[in-house]
Amino acid sequence: MKLEDIPKKNVFKEPEGYFDELPGIIQSRIAEKEHKPSWIPSYGLVLRYALPVLAVGFALFLIFRQSTPMSANPEELLASVDAEALSDYLIESDLTTEELLDFANLDEEDINALNDQLLYPEIDIDLLEDYSTEIEL
Repeated sequence: MKLEDIPKKNVFKEPEGYFDELPGIIQSRIAEKEHKPSWIPSYGLVLRYALPVLAVGFALFLIFRQSTPMSANPEELLASVDAEALSDYLIESDLTTEELLDFANLDEEDINALNDQLLYPEIDIDLLEDYSTEIEL
């Protein structure tokens, strides 16, 4: 059998007016579709990468926050310094007594207490009585 011997016959049948309505059908289907972004980050992706980074950052914040001595007040920090080292520092620095007192915020009570310690050191009363009995007035 040859190819020319096969009868040419249209075996497919379309409904009446199908090709006339086809462009309108295609355009209505295209118009109904909403354009979705090609990539939307999911919560799983955020939880997988961002949450561990935030957890590590928060842990580092807590570690470094605890190591700073900002929680202590200035009196506690000064008390932790060795008195000898502090006096050596003050002697070697160029600060005068007047400059040092200018930086200190002393009230009347503090000034009186310092004056009492410097001008009137504690004297042993028994020693003073012994000394006064030895001296003839």
